[in-house]
Amino acid sequence: MPWKLPELDADLLALAKGYPYEAPTESYLYRDGRTFPISQADFVGRTPVIGHGSNRAPSQLRRKYGNLSGRQSEIPVTLAWLHGYDIVYSAHVTRYGAIASTLCPAPGCRVVVAINWLDSEQLAFMHRTEGFYSYGSLRGVDLRQFDGQGPALSEAFVYRGDHGCLLKDGAPVGLAASWGENRPHRKMSQAEALALVHARHGFVDDLDGHILATIRDEQARLKILEALGAEALHQDWPHFHLTSL
Repeated sequence: MPWKLPELDADLLALAKGYPYEAPTESYLYRDGRTFPISQADFVGRTPVIGHGSNRAPSQLRRKYGNLSGRQSEIPVTLAWLHGYDIVYSAHVTRYGAIASTLCPAPGCRVVVAINWLDSEQLAFMHRTEGFYSYGSLRGVDLRQFDGQGPALSEAFVYRGDHGCLLKDGAPVGLAASWGENRPHRKMSQAEALALVHARHGFVDDLDGHILATIRDEQARLKILEALGAEALHQDWPHFHLTSL
């Protein structure tokens, strides 16, 4: 089962509006809900999975893996430059109300992503938390980890949003919280993206009430997802190879 949502309205709204959540500006080792120097990490037997949204944040890892402790909880998280892609909003409202991220091909652009190094059990659980995404590998892509932080990479795995890219005036919208260079798309905060999506699909004055409705009413959320998907940009990723789960 996915991780449990909070019960209070204020906590739910903070979760929706806070995406993709605060994250360190350097690589780290996640353990027992805290961060430690990456020099303490053991990478043996782990799968590198690109985190382009909330999975780069310790708070999100704590929500997903908070039931684990000690070495079982350890997840090395290394930062890397991903070339040829931008981090944009997907046409997807998560079950906790946020507008999630996806990648979008963007020649000449590079963005900072996190590499979550997951063991087999952690990876299996991550799959269960990533709804409306397809899992596969990026091969032949220019992915450069920050100096001395993690093993060399010949490929990495990633979750690709199934609903495509959210559009504003016919173009994808970049996550303002993401770091990059030569990003070609206009950038929005999560609050701006939420207002954009909900203005298109029903709310007039009470944005918070509409966000809470999509969290608490699965059918309402799925109706928005269907509408967003119909007007989204769907692209092939040139380096993506689907992996059977």
